[in-house]
Amino acid sequence: MRSFARTRTVAKLAAALTIAGSSIAGFTLLQPQNVSSSGIVRFGRAAVAVSRIVIDYKSTLRGIDPTSEQYLLLKSQVK
Repeated sequence: MRSFARTRTVAKLAAALTIAGSSIAGFTLLQPQNVSSSGIVRFGRAAVAVSRIVIDYKSTLRGIDPTSEQYLLLKSQVK
């Protein structure tokens, strides 16, 4: 039951970051300046990257005892 709550929390975080990134990207597209050099676009890309890392990290380590050797091994292998 506890891992379900964590999965739900990670999903909410990922959804919030995706919505924020999409909103920022949409706002940037409406601007007349060069989109590729905009700080807002770079921030959006960084937000997406962070959310992917968090989801990978949490899903890989889900359900494993934090005091076990397997946990430490998997923790070091998460990309």
